[in-house]
Amino acid sequence: MLAGGRASRFGGKNKALIEIEGVPIISRTITLLQPLFSEIILAGWPAGNPVPRGVIHVSDNFPGLGPIGGIEAAMKVSTSPLLFVFGGDMPWLSGELIEEQANDFFTKPAEILAARIGGLAEPLHSLYSCALHQRLGRYLDSGGSPAIIDFYKLVQTRYFDLPRTVKTMRAFTNINSPEDIPGNKKGGIIHK
Repeated sequence: MLAGGRASRFGGKNKALIEIEGVPIISRTITLLQPLFSEIILAGWPAGNPVPRGVIHVSDNFPGLGPIGGIEAAMKVSTSPLLFVFGGDMPWLSGELIEEQANDFFTKPAEILAARIGGLAEPLHSLYSCALHQRLGRYLDSGGSPAIIDFYKLVQTRYFDLPRTVKTMRAFTNINSPEDIPGNKKGGIIHK
């Protein structure tokens, strides 16, 4: 789980701690993922916030690069050959969809299986082979672009194409501003 970022529209508040239907996003996520994965790695967790039980916390080895730095840090400590990478501000992840994507990863060779909706890649709902760790580290060390999709071009990347349905859009929804929280008077959910 990538939980870094400035969260400037939330006054710097850790978005993973935002409550949706009375439950913090991080608690919802851990409950969903524990039956699916042998380990949950939390990258970019803001200092001063207690680390939730049942997760491994890592700091970026390449600070300031955004999600790609968190992916590299998670790969470095992972004991699994595969990472499912997603944003810590995604409250409605679908276990069923994650399982479908993981099963697809093993059907054909790939180093990255990126979800894609309507032709747009979703780097923060994607599977990454941890065998990429050294290449990703060298790429970042040499000043490679911090845009994850630029790294996609250098490795074996496949896409997990999904239809634009209510179900998939809900699973990919992230909370960007207070208006995105259900029940907030100012609006509904903004989809990526």
